[in-house]
Amino acid sequence: MYATNIVAGWSEVLKEKASPADIILWIVLAALWSSSYTAIKVGVQSFDPVILVAGRLSIGAFVLYAILKMNRMPLSRQPEDWKHYAVSGLMGSAIPFLLISYGEQTVDSALASILMGIAPVTTVFMASIVFADEHLTRRIVLGLVCGVAGIILLVGPGALTDLGGDLPAQLSILAAALCYGVTTIYVRRFVKRPPLEMATGSTIVAAGAMIGMMVLSGANPTDIELTATAVGAVIYLGLFSTALATLIYFQLVPRLGATRMSQVNFAVPVGGALIGATVLSETIMTHQLAALGAILIAIFLVTRKPRRGG
Repeated sequence: MYATNIVAGWSEVLKEKASPADIILWIVLAALWSSSYTAIKVGVQSFDPVILVAGRLSIGAFVLYAILKMNRMPLSRQPEDWKHYAVSGLMGSAIPFLLISYGEQTVDSALASILMGIAPVTTVFMASIVFADEHLTRRIVLGLVCGVAGIILLVGPGALTDLGGDLPAQLSILAAALCYGVTTIYVRRFVKRPPLEMATGSTIVAAGAMIGMMVLSGANPTDIELTATAVGAVIYLGLFSTALATLIYFQLVPRLGATRMSQVNFAVPVGGALIGATVLSETIMTHQLAALGAILIAIFLVTRKPRRGG
């Protein structure tokens, strides 16, 4: 009964400033980002991380640009707007995608989920400094603690035993989480262009940067032993976890704010566990269901608008 009240209350929280369409998009984004970790794990078995990221971003850029043209929308010619494309594309896509792909070569997905849990924490703290309407309160801090605890409970405390084992790879995932936090703050603070334009421009910049890095690194795509599974993973990452997810992201950040938007990163490990159970036939344990409750409570506490007079 209590869990039901939490879910109902969380739904009402989002409705305070979000339309039903925004709530659906938020859930879809969580699902898209959740599934990306499974696809990356599959892709890096055949592809070098640089080639994997360059491939997914190139596919995403092509699809978004085609949609932009079909809507008869141009990319901006203003240098200031291209600076926004560059910052959001590099910090929100190219760099974290590469860092996560590199890290997942050796870091267990369970520990990766815990490390990525730092993203909403850093975002909320930074938002409280930058934005006057996003205050850091005891309730929010408690929510963040519940969220991190929920992630640890979800994947199992045993995942922490590997912490520090492969430090460079683990730090790369942690750095990716920080990139996402910085990008969310930047987009809310400075970006005013239409979501489709921003998604397209940022992905084009990110794809160009990764293609350049691929050339400079000497990575040779012809040396790869292609498999249908690996190619399918890259195509999925490009179409859904990059193109569609980026478009939804730029649609939601101005509408939900940095603090609420960042909570999607608490939902991602939950989605990852459910996807793992469906795709990889992994078993959902009782402690994982308890973790879901803790994460829902965390999102409720962080996103709940305080009542007047108390």
